[in-house]
Amino acid sequence: MLILFSFMAFRKLGENENVQGTRVILLHNFSDKEVIEFINHYKKNENLPKSIIAVTTPTSLEWKVIDLMEELIKEDEELKKRKK
Repeated sequence: MLILFSFMAFRKLGENENVQGTRVILLHNFSDKEVIEFINHYKKNENLPKSIIAVTTPTSLEWKVIDLMEELIKEDEELKKRKK
């Protein structure tokens, strides 16, 4: 059974900034091929919001959802810094 979760994470930023939302799509029990197909279809649709797309792992399944989302957001921020 394939399971797709979509979450919106909100976190308080600096004093002069607004609350920022980050969309996280979490795929569970997808094959590698299905993950690639999903990502390709998602990226082709320009109307969909920018999102972090991740797959579950045995380790991540043990985490609280909020902890997992915070970690995925941190990883995403690091990847964006490296691309600059």
